[in-house]
Amino acid sequence: MSAAKLCSKLAETQLQGRALYTRHLKTLVGGLVLVTLVMLVMYTTPTPTALILSAANSLRSEVLMAGESADAQCRPQHHVMFLKTHKCASSTVQNIFLRYGYTHNLTFALPGGGNYLGNPSLFKAAIIPKKLLPPSGKVDIFAVHTRLNFKEHSRVLHNDTRWVTLVRDPATLYESLFNFFHLKNGYNLDLSAFSSQPMSRLMELPRYGGKFGKNQMLFDLGYSDNMSVTQLRQAIEELDSVFDLVMVAERMDESLVLLRHLLCWSLHDVVVFTKNARRQEVKPTLDPQTRQTLRELNSADALLYDHFMAKHRRAVLEFGARRMADEVSALRSLRDEYFEDCGAREVKGKDSTLKFKEYSGLVSSYVTSNNSDQNCLMLSLPELPLVDTVRRKQLKVLEEMRAPS
Repeated sequence: MSAAKLCSKLAETQLQGRALYTRHLKTLVGGLVLVTLVMLVMYTTPTPTALILSAANSLRSEVLMAGESADAQCRPQHHVMFLKTHKCASSTVQNIFLRYGYTHNLTFALPGGGNYLGNPSLFKAAIIPKKLLPPSGKVDIFAVHTRLNFKEHSRVLHNDTRWVTLVRDPATLYESLFNFFHLKNGYNLDLSAFSSQPMSRLMELPRYGGKFGKNQMLFDLGYSDNMSVTQLRQAIEELDSVFDLVMVAERMDESLVLLRHLLCWSLHDVVVFTKNARRQEVKPTLDPQTRQTLRELNSADALLYDHFMAKHRRAVLEFGARRMADEVSALRSLRDEYFEDCGAREVKGKDSTLKFKEYSGLVSSYVTSNNSDQNCLMLSLPELPLVDTVRRKQLKVLEEMRAPS
């Protein structure tokens, strides 16, 4: 046998020996692990509940860790335009932006009082009080009611602003709008009678107070509530190009996950308690005929909604259905933890002991036993008190900035 062949044979023998040793080592280690697991099961048998909780906590930890790892590759966005559409769960989402901006010392577009900057008129940059504008004339977050006017809104927003809004099933939205703002009093017509009325008459109903009426989403988004099909399709294309994310009220938790990834925020940042939403037991049930009538009356909003619902479904598929389900589960668990840790309690209807009340006795309010925790307090505050809190802070900060040194 030649020297080369001898060396090759020795090398092959050594490799075979190493492989055999590795297999024996793996068998030994595997056996030790199995014995250890058996001993743990014998002496520390968990209850089924403990197993479920452990699995749930493990899943949430994995999702949070995965999110943090992904977030490390992007920078949190501090410039947001949230177009607050009426009766689309927008007060709930607004709470997220107000809390985030407040805790991160960001600036807001704010009116001198209340929570409106342009509506029913289109927004004009000049209506923001100068005392509430930073020296640059640009704000970090816009999250109060307004009527979209892209050019004018852009004047007070940074170039890298992320644009976000929210849509809702138009029949459900109109019922909520009609009953919440008591449109029956203005129209002298009950909602249950809509299906028996000629559509021509319903189409002629004026906007209540100049603000509320048919195709409410498109109106809030700055368009006429009477457009041709061609104009409507062009409007939807324009909105699709303007907004980075259109959330869907019926898919709120999925939308919140997409929001957090768009903005590179954590799950903690998008935890929120439902705001200004009627309790289930006081919501009327729409019969199929009335629902169909309302959808026809709001046909422009229906096209808008269908477009962005389809886009939302595609976004979830691109995100990954399993991944989305895991993040939604983690978000809901985290929300439950906040509710418990804050000592939060839901107050149904009117309660004279409530310091901060919602707009209506038909919606739930929240009180927290942990008022020393700023985040708990802000999670429980209704819209107007929270806007007032943000405004007071901003006025103070801007006054200090302008004061002579």
